[in-house]
Amino acid sequence: MKKTLLGIAFFLVLPLSICHAEDVDGWRTFDIDKNNALNIVEFGNYKSMLYIELDTNLDGRWTRSEFITRPSYMRRMNPDFLRSKFKRWDKDGDGFWTLTEAEKMIKNNFRWLDKDKSKTITVKEMPKNF
Repeated sequence: MKKTLLGIAFFLVLPLSICHAEDVDGWRTFDIDKNNALNIVEFGNYKSMLYIELDTNLDGRWTRSEFITRPSYMRRMNPDFLRSKFKRWDKDGDGFWTLTEAEKMIKNNFRWLDKDKSKTITVKEMPKNF
């Protein structure tokens, strides 16, 4: 879990211009060992990069507005769905989604996606609009 948080913190200092990883096969960039699957660290890095783009002021936390107002290539999801997701993920209800909350969601998402419990997520396990 610390590796995921470190990954998030590390990526927060990268310029936004290199954070365009959500093309159809963009997650493959994060497949460090090139086994066509993501382990928890690789998945954490992938999701962290996507979340960083949402943090428009780079303060390490996301407002509901930042979470819903996305770059044009990320606008596949319904805003109402995103609002409910933000509310669900903002565990303490303070109106911010923090690094700690993001780390927990990354870990929970990984477990949910790893249908065969192989400790990796393959292309077949990755939903199209995730």
